[in-house]
Amino acid sequence: MLPEIEAYIRKRDLKTSLIAEKESIKDGATRQELDSERRFGKEIEVIRERQYEEGNRIREKAKALIAPLEQGIKELAPWIQSIDQKITFLKHRKKINGKKPQFDDESVEAYRDRKLVKLGILYEDEFTIIKLFAAENERPKNRWTLMAVGNTLLRELLDLPHDYGLPIHIDTYKAIQKELKHLPTLEEIQVYAEKSWKTLILGDLATYKGVKERYLNTVNNYTLEDFKSILEPRKVSDQDAPVVFRITRYDSIQEYRLYRGFYYAEKEVEGDPFNHIEVDDILYIRHCRPDQLRIMETGNTMFGNWWSISISKDSRGHSVFNRENWEKTITEAKARIDELNSKRTKPIAFNPPEVVWITPIPRARDVQSSTPLPSTEGSP
Repeated sequence: MLPEIEAYIRKRDLKTSLIAEKESIKDGATRQELDSERRFGKEIEVIRERQYEEGNRIREKAKALIAPLEQGIKELAPWIQSIDQKITFLKHRKKINGKKPQFDDESVEAYRDRKLVKLGILYEDEFTIIKLFAAENERPKNRWTLMAVGNTLLRELLDLPHDYGLPIHIDTYKAIQKELKHLPTLEEIQVYAEKSWKTLILGDLATYKGVKERYLNTVNNYTLEDFKSILEPRKVSDQDAPVVFRITRYDSIQEYRLYRGFYYAEKEVEGDPFNHIEVDDILYIRHCRPDQLRIMETGNTMFGNWWSISISKDSRGHSVFNRENWEKTITEAKARIDELNSKRTKPIAFNPPEVVWITPIPRARDVQSSTPLPSTEGSP
């Protein structure tokens, strides 16, 4: 055998051995990796299960704490809604004072030149007029449709029927329109209407008359002046609602007052006056409880060049906003950014808002209002 052939065989055998050894090592590493994945996968599943159980315990604990609060809210709701409804009625009276209900028959048109027949007035009072109409439709058998159509000055106070798909067009915004019956002929429609006149819209009329009765009782016994104290922001002294801190951002300056366990932010906005207080002719809107105002850090220093610290009502915030937490957060953030900037060519942009502390925040047990709920006896 030629020496070259012997050398070739030796080298091929060696190469085969090396390849086998390489594949053996790779196979071993793959098995170890899979074993590691399985082992850690089981540990992760255990941790996930613990996480789920802990989350469930937290939710159940919160649910138990919320239950009596929801019951209290539920018990207060009817009385509060009654007062809110009275105010709505009184404001509505100003809109319709001196007006009479009107409904132009000519505003009702049948589609595609089909026949339309007026059958008279179904219901009428000082606020509402409802008429009966019959019109041809496209049905193969029951070719006529009976409808109640009308208008009411109280339409903003309740939901009256407004059916769609009727064989008519009504040129009146939010008109009452209700489909009543489909029958083969106009004569059958007329007979049905005459026999069923009193019950055609009995349920809707009962709802309407209930609202009308409450409306008349309200406008005949109250005026908006009776509710003035809840139609305007509460006027509060500087002592009762002290400024706790002032936040200066790049585009605004806003101060926060503490009143009855809530922060109120200096901001003129429209809305329910009950959510506002007025101190020295400046309006403040109820923002949140002190424990709900949080410090939030966001930014990108790995692929970007910015870092931000904000103050907002956000459950994801890292810590409650108070002087100690704020100063600690700013100090730690500046230290991190200074260290990063020492190794960067482009510095990180960091411009947190400036906070000026004016009045120390009272202890948690002092910021909750101890004012009892007002008695409802003798109230409107």
